Amino acid sequence: MFVSGPSSGFHVPAAGALRVRPIPHEATASYLNRLAHAYQSTTADLLDALGITTTRAHTAGGGTATAELHLDAEARQRLATLARTRPGDLSRALPNLARDPAAPPRSPEGGIMPHETSDPGAVATAAWQPRESGEQPVRACPACTLRHTRGATDRAHVHPPPHQALCPRHHHWSLDDDTSLTTAALPELHQAQRHHQRLTRHPGAAPALSWAGAITTRWYDQQTHLATRWQRRLHHLADTNPHATPATMSWALYARELVTYPETITLARTLATTHLPKQPRQGPAPQAHPAITAFLRHTAHQLHLERLAPPPGDLLWTWIHHTRTS
Repeated sequence: MFVSGPSSGFHVPAAGALRVRPIPHEATASYLNRLAHAYQSTTADLLDALGITTTRAHTAGGGTATAELHLDAEARQRLATLARTRPGDLSRALPNLARDPAAPPRSPEGGIMPHETSDPGAVATAAWQPRESGEQPVRACPACTLRHTRGATDRAHVHPPPHQALCPRHHHWSLDDDTSLTTAALPELHQAQRHHQRLTRHPGAAPALSWAGAITTRWYDQQTHLATRWQRRLHHLADTNPHATPATMSWALYARELVTYPETITLARTLATTHLPKQPRQGPAPQAHPAITAFLRHTAHQLHLERLAPPPGDLLWTWIHHTRTS
């Protein structure tokens, strides 16, 4: 059975003749773009052929990384039917597919509840939503994409979890929607990702990672404590990625998150497992407390520093105060 949209003249099978598997954590717009390409069409014509009305135009410049598509329940059901994929499986692969606050309830197995079936007479809508820079997907590992799509394309955009940002097989790390960086010259990044994956199982991982990221970012910007190590790593990264020279910012800003990643994870592991005594109403200055002295000594050892003596305004002191008073 084939269906066609009211105006496109493009025909697609109701239960697709072509099987296009989503890439784990893929952006919805990226998947729809690949699905349309398989039918030698465009995303707009594919939506039209499925009877899905686009209620908001794509004004983000044409890229699947700068805007995302939000589908309502009926549109999601039609897409799953075309993709020959269980709706629950499709939602798990595409993290933004079911972010609609009006999304219907789902069964414990992850599939659509029995009453939610595609209705040819129902209204199905999709809307383009511009993405802020911090929310935009990044380019998936090109080599993995080629393998996943059986050579059809090396380009897709994904929202990887932070602890899966690096492809260990191909040494790929994406910081934006277009550039692929090789990290083969920096094996410490791969070791840090393994530590990161284990850290996610710790109950205090989220706040520790947030604090550690803020602290190392401040250290990086102020060029303190680890500046020499980070400069050396930055030069290695730039030298091994001559094709990836950023056009709108310096390498120092472009690769900051990647350059500081090993120390961020090391510091986060230390913060997550540190228990400092509560601060009394009156007592010795924090710098003089034996537990804090021991903590700074331990942290310096973990970061491979001879000593760690943060100045009074350092964010690490803010974390210490927060931990002792919260």
